[in-house]
Amino acid sequence: MHRWLTTAILSSIACFVSSPLAVAADAQQSIVAQWEFNTEGDFQGWTVGGQIADAAVAGGVLRGRTTGNDPILFAPTFDIPARPGQRIEIRMKSAAGGAAELFWTETLEGKYGGFSEAKADHLQITADDQFHVYRIYPFWQAAGKIIRLRFDPPNDSPFEIDFIRIVDVPLSQPVAARNWQFASGDQGWWAMQETTSPSVQDAALQTTAETTSPILASPLLSIPAFEASVACLRMAVDGGKAGRIYYATDKRMGWRSVSFPLRADGQIHTYNVEIPELASRDDSLVFLGISPTDKKDATARIESIGLADHPAGPAELEVSYFGRQEGVNRVDRPSQVVCTLENLGGEPAKDVVATLSVPEGVKVVGQAGQKIAPVCFGIPDSIHWTVEAGGAAVVPISVKIEGPGMPAVSSTASIDFTPLPKVAKTDYIPEPQPVTSKFDIGAFYFPGWPTMERWQPIQDYPLRKPVLGWYDEANPECIDWQIKWAAEHGVKFFLVDWYWCKGARHLEHWVNSYKDAKFRKYLKWCVMWANHNPPHTHSVDDWRKVTQFWIDNYFGMDEYYRIDDRPAVFIWAPGNVRNDLGGSAKAAELYAMSQKMARDAGYKGIYFAAMGSPTPDVSTCETLKNEGFEAFTSYHSFQLAHSRAKTQRFPYADVVETSPEVWQKADSVATEMQYFPLLDTGWASEPWHGNKSLVVYDRTPELFGEMCRMARRYADEHHKKILILGPWNEWGEGSYIEPCNEYGFRCLDQIRDTFCKPGNWPPDLVPSDIGRGPYDLPPVQNKTAWQFDKDGQLDGWMAAGSLRVEVRDGALQAESVGPDPILYGPRLRIDACRFHHMTIRMKCSADDHAQVFWSTRFSPTSEASSVHFDVIGDGQFHDYDLDLGANPHWRNMVTSLRLDPVAGPGRKIAIQFIRLH
Repeated sequence: MHRWLTTAILSSIACFVSSPLAVAADAQQSIVAQWEFNTEGDFQGWTVGGQIADAAVAGGVLRGRTTGNDPILFAPTFDIPARPGQRIEIRMKSAAGGAAELFWTETLEGKYGGFSEAKADHLQITADDQFHVYRIYPFWQAAGKIIRLRFDPPNDSPFEIDFIRIVDVPLSQPVAARNWQFASGDQGWWAMQETTSPSVQDAALQTTAETTSPILASPLLSIPAFEASVACLRMAVDGGKAGRIYYATDKRMGWRSVSFPLRADGQIHTYNVEIPELASRDDSLVFLGISPTDKKDATARIESIGLADHPAGPAELEVSYFGRQEGVNRVDRPSQVVCTLENLGGEPAKDVVATLSVPEGVKVVGQAGQKIAPVCFGIPDSIHWTVEAGGAAVVPISVKIEGPGMPAVSSTASIDFTPLPKVAKTDYIPEPQPVTSKFDIGAFYFPGWPTMERWQPIQDYPLRKPVLGWYDEANPECIDWQIKWAAEHGVKFFLVDWYWCKGARHLEHWVNSYKDAKFRKYLKWCVMWANHNPPHTHSVDDWRKVTQFWIDNYFGMDEYYRIDDRPAVFIWAPGNVRNDLGGSAKAAELYAMSQKMARDAGYKGIYFAAMGSPTPDVSTCETLKNEGFEAFTSYHSFQLAHSRAKTQRFPYADVVETSPEVWQKADSVATEMQYFPLLDTGWASEPWHGNKSLVVYDRTPELFGEMCRMARRYADEHHKKILILGPWNEWGEGSYIEPCNEYGFRCLDQIRDTFCKPGNWPPDLVPSDIGRGPYDLPPVQNKTAWQFDKDGQLDGWMAAGSLRVEVRDGALQAESVGPDPILYGPRLRIDACRFHHMTIRMKCSADDHAQVFWSTRFSPTSEASSVHFDVIGDGQFHDYDLDLGANPHWRNMVTSLRLDPVAGPGRKIAIQFIRLH
């Protein structure tokens, strides 16, 4: 177990469960199992499982000292029924604090004696050497019974445990209620934190957050999960960035959560929160918890809470973005303004008008007022205007959105119009003018943007639009712009995410096109092997092949980055290599083999650097050094700020504040290895993970510049030459400094201002300044009908499972050869409230059964999101008209389709068309 590899989602749960939790004061509680270490030398059946020294029971506590990254304490066996209302209480103290884990099991069978990460809670122990009671609600009801616990204290720390016990908190009998109107009382809802005291006032449930993220809990529930996949709140809060919904079901261990953004203006708003997992489950919801705000001292008023399988409430518009569309705007040149709207309510917003206002001296090209098509829940809609300014200025703009039966909303922004730089005429991009720095500044580069399909999820986040547009990374001219911007702002090399799994490579288009870039001599690069591959994919033979590939294709390039005159290779997951080879000693043989191969090829060897935790422990560093690594760094360093925030959303200022501590801790355990300080570029992964995202908010160039200056001081004091920037272009994860709409060049300017020698720096040019670009890829054709009338063309569909297909004779001809025939459709952006039906013209050789599935912006493909129909097996074409809109899960933005044309093997099928209408 390596806690530093724990996922962001798990650690967020840890932050929550380590808070002091308690049920309502009048609830009857009973202790069903307890271990109090009051008798000298009596461990009460607890045993040390490893990496704990000086274990003893003395002075009324169980004490010890953890010595590695996997300390373990095992409880004796016992037998209690597992119920939703139970909790574990641990009273302990720790000098160093840090991450701890509590495991439970209903069986002793299995590789780890029944224990697993699926049956565990992660908690954060306070580092003040004072006793605290940590209360954990495991929601382990799916186990049926519990027979053993395991507790892993924090690494590298002395600890003392006063008691461990299991408390039974009898809740009311399960209720089937799905709607709670708090005008008539608390409706059985209660506060899980003992510091939170909700009350019913003015027809609402009110609470003040005396701690971060207070949690209000429902009575015990019994509701089919798929019927509760949307929580609808009518609520007002006066502070905070996000709320959170917690939920547990009767057949799954633990509880889970989704977050939602707040409108913290103190006014009542509708919040429809999708809980995608519930839509796909066939068990029952037993618990619902609501954290109305993540800000201490904020007040929340909840008028009502409802659960349903569809969004509810009146239409309510929100401006999710308003402002410029381009990162750099020039005087006397048309500039785009965009306003993106979201409908928070279940009813469509109709007859809406958006009106743009600009000051004198700014011209709106076209109509300032625009009528908008109906806006449905979950489907953002954007309005665009073109404006021109006649002089350099920061121009304030505003928009007002009005519609019948809904409150008007407005938003303000500003656009910085700057003069066009004077540039000598050239037939191509002006030659880079590298700036001088005594540091080697590197940046991680993610080569994940070769097609418009990859950019599609990012388009819902206009601030993230690159200055290059939605570009093709395989275009050498785009790479030349990236090289120019990097070289002119002090970035010397890219650490390019590189993928190899048993010889298979992908996402290598950037590296291949970089070789054709005219300016490649101005920017070096090296491999960051993202070897997060499936188990058992590393081997001696494969390692020899991958090393030979580097030697044959990369190391000979003049632009390949070297450390100590050796080609540098960064390895994402050294543990994967170690595990596949059967231990550290075997892994060391591979690195030694690579060194020999490189020397035999005429190089001085390879400089291996490890990726992983921003603060690994001493033993991990010793292992890495013995295997052949000479340095380490990390992809991100926000983990310390995350653990202290105890929430999935926390400010970038916390990352800046904790960065020097992260660097110092890493250097303190380096033990003869180099540590390359990591300057984190943020994280906000909503395009990939939606409302389950970890979000680092309020990132600004100024705060990033503060981190740069702290890193400069740290590097000078500790004689560091190499510093690493977080990702240059992780647009989906929210980690980017490449020039974009949000910041223009301001992040890169902070790097240059901090690390580079002052001088006559070149201007920050964009392609339009010299009449080049735009580089936008053609938009994805958002089709709603597919006709299989061209031989060999599947029109974006793809066969999977046990289905063989070809297009000929005016139809998609298919044969099912097994029990799971599947046709996957292309990526979509379909407004579900505008397309209710699907028609499929199909024939089949035998009577059977078919099914259409879909995914949406918030929900993955599931049984709940599907429609069944019977197939006539007379060998003749039939039109099957499916009323998709009759399913409540056909809603918001549909992003993909899947058709299972039959259920069984041995069927011959022909499909002429599939149409949405």
